[in-house]
Amino acid sequence: MIAALRGTALRNLRVELGLLAAGLILTVLAAMYIKAGVESAAQRELAFTCNEIRLNIDARLAAAAQTLRSGAALFDVSEKVSREEWRTFTQRLKIEQNLPGIQGIGFALSIPHEELTRHVQEIRRQGFPDYQVRPADERETYSAIIYLEPFSDRNLRAFGYDMLSEPVRCAAMERARDENTVALSGKVLLVQETDHEVQSRHLDVCPGVPPRSADGNRRTAPRRYPRMGL
Repeated sequence: MIAALRGTALRNLRVELGLLAAGLILTVLAAMYIKAGVESAAQRELAFTCNEIRLNIDARLAAAAQTLRSGAALFDVSEKVSREEWRTFTQRLKIEQNLPGIQGIGFALSIPHEELTRHVQEIRRQGFPDYQVRPADERETYSAIIYLEPFSDRNLRAFGYDMLSEPVRCAAMERARDENTVALSGKVLLVQETDHEVQSRHLDVCPGVPPRSADGNRRTAPRRYPRMGL
């Protein structure tokens, strides 16, 4: 009798252990299935989010490039664009609403070394007696920012800055000139930055010149560069 009870108890134990093992196996399999599903969904969501961010960035860069092309076209169809006309042009763009985050939209003029003194005198006669092209080192060609809107606050610090004097800016300008396209610079520290909350930014540069000079070479064409700080 006792032996029979022990046999029954062992059989029941085996059954219970088997059921427990099967339950554990099913639980592990279910957990793995759910985990795989969650990871797959997370990956799809991440891919969707990254693609959406990329599209937004592409759209923003395209809008910025088109804005600069508009500025280049303004100079291409005009013998001379005054400071007031540039201010009116940039105000009509409503950059604060359409492209928030833009530090400023400016214009840099190419100046041969032999024309530097005349250029400085001309800008000073426009009401800026302290104007100077900076940095003041001797160079074959300068490209000074002479228009920058909004022309106030920190942007005043960039007035007269020679963009060819700094390698990253210079590379973007040369690429824009040689390829006749809008070029995005690498990270730069804007001249407008102060010691407070300093941030690295990028510059968009567009060549506002005819595709080629009289001798057929873009490198010798007179250069005018609408630029934008992003």
